[in-house]
Amino acid sequence: MPTNVFFSRGVASEQNLYEDIIVESMKIYGQDLQYIPRAIIRDQLLNDVVTSSFSDAFSIEMYISNTDGFEGDQSIMSKFGLEIRDQATFIVARRSWERFVGLYSNSVETVRPMEGDLLYYPPTKSFFEIKFVEHERPFYQLNNLVVYQLQCELFEYSNETFETGNSDIDVIQTNNAISVIAEIRNPIGTANSAPDFVVGEQVAQGLSGGVFIFAEITKLVTEADGSKLVYLSNITTSDAQYHEFQEGVRIAGQVSLITYTLYKLYDLDDQTVDETFPNDNSAQNWEFENNADSIIDFSENNPFGDPSLSLGGNVFTLTDNPLVDRGLFLVSTTAWSVDTTLITVDKE
Repeated sequence: MPTNVFFSRGVASEQNLYEDIIVESMKIYGQDLQYIPRAIIRDQLLNDVVTSSFSDAFSIEMYISNTDGFEGDQSIMSKFGLEIRDQATFIVARRSWERFVGLYSNSVETVRPMEGDLLYYPPTKSFFEIKFVEHERPFYQLNNLVVYQLQCELFEYSNETFETGNSDIDVIQTNNAISVIAEIRNPIGTANSAPDFVVGEQVAQGLSGGVFIFAEITKLVTEADGSKLVYLSNITTSDAQYHEFQEGVRIAGQVSLITYTLYKLYDLDDQTVDETFPNDNSAQNWEFENNADSIIDFSENNPFGDPSLSLGGNVFTLTDNPLVDRGLFLVSTTAWSVDTTLITVDKE
């Protein structure tokens, strides 16, 4: 039997009133967050995701449903050190989303918040990544849907590009991006050059093959002995492949129009954590690099099973292979098999 026609949950006036109350409640009890849409950069050949960039931020009010604090595993000590795994659920009105975010179709081309986008929460200066968008809760109370529930986890930075124009947001890249420290010498400028490099400007170095490597200057330091150090971050290349800065080659400032010779790059061989990992004072890469030498014999080409080893007088040899353009590994034995813990070889 059908429902009573004189009672309806889909009256437009009631739906509008319900939505007005929700929007007004969020403006009173909610907080201003920054919605940061993600732009995915893909490999042109294989269409694999190479990295992500964030170039816009939109202010919008949201309500935090976790009134007692962040949820999730929170702070735990794992084998990788201290990890913070906070989770939170943010509620945003559909009308507010369409008005303040969806309106800017030049950067946001979706009809709802998307998984993978970020939220910046100013009170704790935290970034949350949207993991799931629940769009049907509350479930059709008046035959309409008025909010999105965004289930989020604390964002882990992995060398993405942030260029939103908001210094509070973009600083995550400066503080966490892969950085190197270099000693620079022999400045050369022109009549229009600035006296020195400018913090925040981009520098470029030409490599072989017409490839250029770019980086942003995040800090300039003059040591007591007069040497000058430059902190380089946000490193990119013109061919989107991995390259390193080269010692002895000049780097040019794109704003200051001055060039320096890149005299020295600090790396693991310098045994100085502060100068090798400027963004991570607790990094233990140097300790692992040196302590591992006493555990594993790296002089072997293949310590887990080198075919050039002599096993009980039976030696692997390399002979010509008429079927392919490379050699073929064979083994000469006097027994039917050479049985070790790693390999068993049948007799020729």
